[in-house]
Amino acid sequence: MSGGRILIQYLRISVEDLDNNGVDKDESNSIANQRELLRGYVEDNPELGGYQVMELCDDGYSGTNMERPGMEKLLDMAKKGLAGCIIVKDFSRFGRDYLTVSDYVDQIFPFMGIRFISINDNYDSAKCNGATSGVEIAFRNVIYGYYSQDLSVKVRSGKRTKAQSGKFMSPFAPIGYQKSPENRNQLVVEPEGAAIVQRIFQMAGEGMSVMQILRVLNRERIPTPSQLKNKRGEFHKWWVGVGDNKVWDGSTVVNILRDERYLGKNVYGKYYRPVVGNYRTKRNSREEWVIVEDCHEAILSREEFTAAQKILREQEGQNSGSRITYLFSGKIRCANCQYALHRMKSPTPRYYCITKRRAEDFQCMKGHLKESELAEAVFAAVRAYIEVLLDRRELKKKTEDSGRIPALRKQLAVLQGSVKECQERKAKLYEQLADEVISREVFKSRRASLSNRQEEAQADQERLEEELAKLEHIISSGRMEDQTLENYLGMEELTREMVEALIDCIYVYDDKSIHIQWRFGSGIEE
Repeated sequence: MSGGRILIQYLRISVEDLDNNGVDKDESNSIANQRELLRGYVEDNPELGGYQVMELCDDGYSGTNMERPGMEKLLDMAKKGLAGCIIVKDFSRFGRDYLTVSDYVDQIFPFMGIRFISINDNYDSAKCNGATSGVEIAFRNVIYGYYSQDLSVKVRSGKRTKAQSGKFMSPFAPIGYQKSPENRNQLVVEPEGAAIVQRIFQMAGEGMSVMQILRVLNRERIPTPSQLKNKRGEFHKWWVGVGDNKVWDGSTVVNILRDERYLGKNVYGKYYRPVVGNYRTKRNSREEWVIVEDCHEAILSREEFTAAQKILREQEGQNSGSRITYLFSGKIRCANCQYALHRMKSPTPRYYCITKRRAEDFQCMKGHLKESELAEAVFAAVRAYIEVLLDRRELKKKTEDSGRIPALRKQLAVLQGSVKECQERKAKLYEQLADEVISREVFKSRRASLSNRQEEAQADQERLEEELAKLEHIISSGRMEDQTLENYLGMEELTREMVEALIDCIYVYDDKSIHIQWRFGSGIEE
């Protein structure tokens, strides 16, 4: 019986599952095929019918760690007692860290009363009759782990070699192109997108600024790159617009105007992943790029491209002068679209949301907000905030005098050492088992004991870390206060120094109300 708990179908695919062409090595690993397999399994096993079914998916995340959005939600639901059953295609979908996977399947999930099913491994915790599976899982994932560590290097090397031969190796085609159905490493012109690209270059060649181009694109509701890809069924979670609408922004237009691929070139290697298993990227220097001429049909002439680059350089030159720091520079944003508000100097300094200018019907702040009115409201909030901080002085003094923080740090050091010791001893157990120094029964017993010790130490560690963080926050807030607040008590107006010292960001809503995100403490609304 489910007892009202949820059956979670967990799916994952990442770069580890791709070949050097960026294509799924095993078609069965695709998200669609994993989904079909899991759903079919549930339908074929009537005892699972009593569960409410939920799907969690991590698309584009490595299995070498548990820091994935879908996995984090799964574990959170498990801790809250909401999960009754977890189903995966195989153990590698859940994770490639053999120690961690084995801990969850062998110790943590059984303790929580969670049934775990790995279809291709023919594993169902409800049918193990109390026997543990940790050893089998551990050694299977040892292989997965070694494979994952070295695969990323091979993938990058293979892709670069293919790119040098003229093959298109990027995951997604730029607007104006699509991957050929016959050859995924070849770009072909996509007419609707190509016409948009040509129009953008035409407007730039006529001397229009990026802002002027944006206004035309949004006024005429020209489809954005993400909308075109979605239309063709190529939508990806990383393609986002402003808020819930898709609007053109300056960076998209600039990136199009600078893209040499519209000249028929293959350009690869602009970005790289500094950390294996992490989706975050950094930009390579141009010397590291792979650039090959005449790889696909050009959308633009070299003259059109060159003219656009000249316009971009001129506009960048106009904006490259020395930047003046104003009262709220870098501190004020639209609460709706999250873009920084722009300052208009004359006749009276005021702020407006640029999104309203590039997409007139977008629901951001209406009109302008005078800098003087904003300064008055913020100054009132700052005075109230200072009063709150001053009230903490007595609490800070009591905290410092108690000696609790040094004691907590000593206790944490002991617990951290205990956790590390347990981890090291568990790792040695696997070696002893593999070398037949100990029997499987001895291995299971010792490992269970170490796991219990580790869990207890980690629970105590988390509790003490939370208490320490609270106490240290009180002390750090007090130190900031001692250093700065006395200087602000006698001031009669808001200064840049006060803004930098106390405020992270000011959010302005469409009705011109504000929310202040403080550097220390919680927000105060005006």
